[in-house]
Amino acid sequence: MERRNFLKSAAGAGLALTGANLTAAGNAVDSNSRPMIIDCHINIGRGKQLDNVFQIDCTVERAEKLLNKAGIDRAVIFPVDYDDYRQPNKEIAEIAAKNKRFIGFARLRNNAPNNGAQLEYAVKELGLRGLKISNIPTREIMNKVRELKIPVIAHSGMGLAPIQYEGVVDCYPEVTLILAHLGFDQNVSNMFAFPQQANYMARRYKNVYLDTSAAIWIQHTLEQAVAEVGADKLIFGSDGPWFSPSIMLACLRELELPERDMRKILYENIAGILNL
Repeated sequence: MERRNFLKSAAGAGLALTGANLTAAGNAVDSNSRPMIIDCHINIGRGKQLDNVFQIDCTVERAEKLLNKAGIDRAVIFPVDYDDYRQPNKEIAEIAAKNKRFIGFARLRNNAPNNGAQLEYAVKELGLRGLKISNIPTREIMNKVRELKIPVIAHSGMGLAPIQYEGVVDCYPEVTLILAHLGFDQNVSNMFAFPQQANYMARRYKNVYLDTSAAIWIQHTLEQAVAEVGADKLIFGSDGPWFSPSIMLACLRELELPERDMRKILYENIAGILNL
């Protein structure tokens, strides 16, 4: 995912939220004091591109420290950017198997050989629960997604217009598609147009949801999504550790939504999709 140099780290802002006490392994032991929280968008791994700060040193320890600070119970995790995802997918599966706080998703390269077989192995053998994609998927990938009955988190905005996924949604209405970042794009000409496309997609298609990751960029984007799409189609995500989960939660709390809506966004929608 391409990021611009002007983005500033949100970590360390000190906006901790009241939440569950956590064990050293990161498992929630008491969440009765507030709704369960699942972050659907956490990056893990150490990519090979050493010139790209957003692709290196996204360690489990770093991510878990941020989740603990925010009071987040569980998180969907997937690899950062790699040329070949076979080994990174195995690493994500090992993390999720060791610590039940984490829910592992696979990643694939569109042009990788035997994509369908790679995805089947990641789901059936490694136990990964979904797929994260960064561009419009091939028919081979989507045929396998439909067969495996898994959800897809799809990068949108930041150079990729959400409306480009309309063909995917038309062809695969059985597949749950979660458009990331509310479709936000840092390019001024797309800054409001792309989120409007994302909102349109979520309103029109039953199987399309939006995740809130990186919503800190413009609070108006989050406000419009809540107003136009509604809590039933929104899922909390942070895009951590690049963006602080605490800050993402603070942005959501600023809207002062009814508790019922917050439960849907923070837990119920993604829990329903993943049958948790």
